[in-house]
Amino acid sequence: MDWVAGTVPAYMDRWAIGQRGDMVITPSSWLVPGRWHDRNVMLKVARVAEEARGGRVLAWWAGCAAVDVHEVTDQAVLMDLASGRRTLTAMCQAGRDDETTSILCETITSLHGVPDKSSAPSDLVPLALWFQDLIEPHAAKPHAGNLERAATIAQGLLEASAAEAHVVLHGDVHHGNVLDFNGRWRAIDPKGLFGHRAFDYANIFCNPSTDVALSNFHRRLAIVSEHSGLDVDTVRSWVIAWCALSVVWSDKSGGQPWTAHAILSTFG
Repeated sequence: MDWVAGTVPAYMDRWAIGQRGDMVITPSSWLVPGRWHDRNVMLKVARVAEEARGGRVLAWWAGCAAVDVHEVTDQAVLMDLASGRRTLTAMCQAGRDDETTSILCETITSLHGVPDKSSAPSDLVPLALWFQDLIEPHAAKPHAGNLERAATIAQGLLEASAAEAHVVLHGDVHHGNVLDFNGRWRAIDPKGLFGHRAFDYANIFCNPSTDVALSNFHRRLAIVSEHSGLDVDTVRSWVIAWCALSVVWSDKSGGQPWTAHAILSTFG
């Protein structure tokens, strides 16, 4: 059966949520801040199936470095509202990049540390499928030279990691997806992937801006390697593979992947 989106009014009524702010509409979700059982919450109703999968992954993590989830279906998720004043983007732009990179690494380590994978959502996307637009033989590739090399790197990483232990991946860890919940850093908005743990560190390198990403690239490699226990070359290879995939996707959608392309051109 094809997935069908829910509606905001239906879930506001179903879960008895009192709206406390304007609804935000994104290409993938409807977001409504509210009050529920004397808590500040955020209702997220998915507009696309990928977002619905992310809600189920959040619930599966059960607050382990992820936002606390109170209700979830295959269409919507009700979670705590981030109310802390700190943001990783502001900290990074204030010259605290080492600190923010470490916070992101610690969050990833905690997410990957959930011991029982057997109860994870059944529709997680394997990395081999996630990278298909980059590695499939006949994929159209802009900036062909860099992307062909990166596609070879990605294929090698996927093949080399096939026999290693895989984890449930967030798939989109960056400075805007780890928020301050009253002094606790918690992840939101996972993609719900499955594969080698190194992939989750890659998007750190593309954020929060091109100039910050480029100037801190080598320092971030060292910090991520130290926190994760992965060697620097492995981290760098996954970053290059991710940047190439981002460039391919942006080209298909008509976007401009400035940071990913800059990293690929400078360090790839």
